[in-house]
Amino acid sequence: MREKRTWRDLPAESADDLQNLDGFSYIPPATGSQVSIPVALYYDILHLLCTITEERRFWSICAAVLHDACKRLDPHCLGVQLSIVQYTPPVNGNIVRCLQERAALGTPPWSEQLGRSGRFFGAESLVGSATVPCRRQVFVDVGKAHCPPDHLPEHAMSAAASPIVYAGRAAGCLLAVSTQPDFFSQTAQLDLILNYAQLLTLAFRPEDYYQRERIDLSILPSLQEQQAAISTLPQRIVELVKKAVLQRNPISYDVAEQHALWQIEAELLQSSPPPAG
Repeated sequence: MREKRTWRDLPAESADDLQNLDGFSYIPPATGSQVSIPVALYYDILHLLCTITEERRFWSICAAVLHDACKRLDPHCLGVQLSIVQYTPPVNGNIVRCLQERAALGTPPWSEQLGRSGRFFGAESLVGSATVPCRRQVFVDVGKAHCPPDHLPEHAMSAAASPIVYAGRAAGCLLAVSTQPDFFSQTAQLDLILNYAQLLTLAFRPEDYYQRERIDLSILPSLQEQQAAISTLPQRIVELVKKAVLQRNPISYDVAEQHALWQIEAELLQSSPPPAG
């Protein structure tokens, strides 16, 4: 079983090793060395953009970006998870009310397989506060908070969110969480997350980006309270597909999934806690 260590516990030679990693520079407290994405990843993403179908574009680009980001942000596997959180498309073109996790990847204790939890985020969340003003947000140490945020996953002790923005409109954000407090206290790491968020703009369609006046996020129940509704997603999709077949109006899995997510979103909004104060 791997011994759990914090980044402060790494021996001096490990700090020296960080300087030799491609695209990752060790940042002593008094310096501000630049951390950057390797040029090869840009070539890979552009190749995907030019060669894959539109249906596969989102997952292919997200997988490439998240795998590279996990490797560079957490080379010693201390525990980092990266999530791509996207605005849920509004029903009938109305106002956007919340966001949903579309893809996630991490190092232990989180899953090392690309997937999604389906969790929703609202105005109370770190990603909500990052996407509406389109400004990076950081939660340095959950342990020092009087009331730890319930919009972060279990084991998270620090977090950072960078909005995914194109031409002044937002599609969501890249959320990074760590098991280590103060993990996102250095500018170089935050800039690296921002660069990955900028690269992820290529994964989204133009219609996935929303102007600020179309966004009015609601307050949602905690992640723990959402689980009961989210766990019904597969069953809802099957039922919608069967119903469409019986009505002789078959729909694709993606369409059924979107309608099922709208159902869950509506239920969560109905059970939202009232605004404080």
